Amino acid sequence: MTLTPWGDSSQLRARKLAPGYRLPPESVARNQRWRILAAMIAAVAEHGYERTAVRNVVELSGVSRTAFYRQFANKEDCFAVAVGEAIDFAMAAVRSAYSGDGSWDRRLLAAFDAFVEQIVEQPAAARACLIEVYVAGGAATKRADAGLAAFEQMVQASYDQSPRHAGLPAPVVRGIVGGVRKVVYTSLREDREAGLGELAPDLVRWALSYEAPAEALRRPKSRPLEPAPRPADDDQVERIFAALVDVVVEKGYQAMTLDDVAERAATSLSTFYSHFRTKRDAFLAAYDAGAARTYAAALPAYRRAPDWPHAVRAALEGMLTFLAREPQWAHAGVVEVLAAGVDGMERRDHAIATFAALLEPGYELAPEVPRLAADAIGGAVFDLLYEQVLRHGPARLPDLLPVTTFIALAPFVGSDRAVAVANERARRRPR
Repeated sequence: MTLTPWGDSSQLRARKLAPGYRLPPESVARNQRWRILAAMIAAVAEHGYERTAVRNVVELSGVSRTAFYRQFANKEDCFAVAVGEAIDFAMAAVRSAYSGDGSWDRRLLAAFDAFVEQIVEQPAAARACLIEVYVAGGAATKRADAGLAAFEQMVQASYDQSPRHAGLPAPVVRGIVGGVRKVVYTSLREDREAGLGELAPDLVRWALSYEAPAEALRRPKSRPLEPAPRPADDDQVERIFAALVDVVVEKGYQAMTLDDVAERAATSLSTFYSHFRTKRDAFLAAYDAGAARTYAAALPAYRRAPDWPHAVRAALEGMLTFLAREPQWAHAGVVEVLAAGVDGMERRDHAIATFAALLEPGYELAPEVPRLAADAIGGAVFDLLYEQVLRHGPARLPDLLPVTTFIALAPFVGSDRAVAVANERARRRPR
């Protein structure tokens, strides 16, 4: 049994309309439609999006294949609609909570509580909308992004009612919502969503720690960096990694095949299988190697900095510069890793945890900051990277240095100190 926004999946066949000539066609179609959507959410919860087939949905819903294809063009179309309508259900509850009586901060807390409550009550739909949606990509991702944009607007509207928060830049608010999403999807991935209710007050406390600074955040427009030259490498694994990253950027993770990788790497499939069992294994190994190189570019500068706030800024500058000079890896490691589903998100969470560990000294300065803040800040930073790469490409990633520095520091040192560090001019970078 899987609970969905349209009811218990085990009862879908039983809720089929009784046959009869007097039933209006639109009533039959409506009944079939919601049963299909419920079955899609339940099937994806059981099998994952990648392994879910139309036959799974048809069998669970009790709807014929002909009826399925009358309603939806294919699996992708059906899943995108299911995600969109599930988000609509959840956002209706969130908006209702937000529109209640009370001060702006009480209403914001009520909205967060309602958001978390929807996830706890509908974990299958939440996993579809926050995890599996990236495996599906396309229209499903656009539906999910639209729902999060609506939540972001709600948070922005709350800040605008507060003298201490009004004027926060939109990218900061976007990052805050990304941080909330990261805490939520990690709980879902680890089957800990039942405990999210206890985290809602701390999430709000973290979100409200960002006050509008007296000085505006600098908005740099740096010159794009030249991509780093690829060294000649006779190592078979490194060639496979380089080929895999190139192909995944061209075709996307789901469309990539092992034949594509072997051809690009100028190697045989037997050689590939001597190192990796599957496409997923190879991609995750390539991700681990790329993440290690990214942090290798960040940590020396972090350790050399004169104080902790500047150490965080230096680490971010090192990461952003490295990713801008490695555009293929940046796209694969920031965007396409999510298409690898739960395994890819686990790797991304590990990379975020590595960054979050750099924020630990901040708790010595501000022990009252919620413990989840470091993880949420890591999610906020990586969410801004994701949007920048997806919309504008990796070349302009260094432009994110001021806003990501501010997001990382403000809860610990205050907004004015954070913006002062964030707005310092970047050192001259090699071309």
